[in-house]
Amino acid sequence: MQALTIHEPWATLLVKGKKQFETREWQRNYRGLLAIHSGKQSVDIEDYPLGLSEILDDSKITQDNLNNNKGKIIAIATLKEIHLMTDKFINEQSELERLTGFWEPRRFAWELTNIKPLPQPIAARGMPGLWTVPDNIYVQIQQQLGN
Repeated sequence: MQALTIHEPWATLLVKGKKQFETREWQRNYRGLLAIHSGKQSVDIEDYPLGLSEILDDSKITQDNLNNNKGKIIAIATLKEIHLMTDKFINEQSELERLTGFWEPRRFAWELTNIKPLPQPIAARGMPGLWTVPDNIYVQIQQQLGN
């Protein structure tokens, strides 16, 4: 299984269903199961762009929630598709989606579906790019999801 490290609050917003795409400047050929790893870096809620702190409040996401997720695999998703961003594609996205990503032509929108939060997030060392989940962590994921 591959994993992607995503900084907070973006990782939690994906898991809570507040965003569907993770925006990146690169793409890969990989499609399939993807572990969502919450990176160790984040921005304090007070420093988020206008509107984002209200979204977090409405979703009952606190700074403590975000801090507790850092450095852990928090969910499993399906990487369905990676879309090349065009002006047309960007304009088709909701205001919320555009607020929670870096939308610019020639970047990429990673479409994530079937997101399943882990009941007990699993500590793991993240890496840049896509990385392979270690076997022992993969077993823990499978046990939590009842597979």
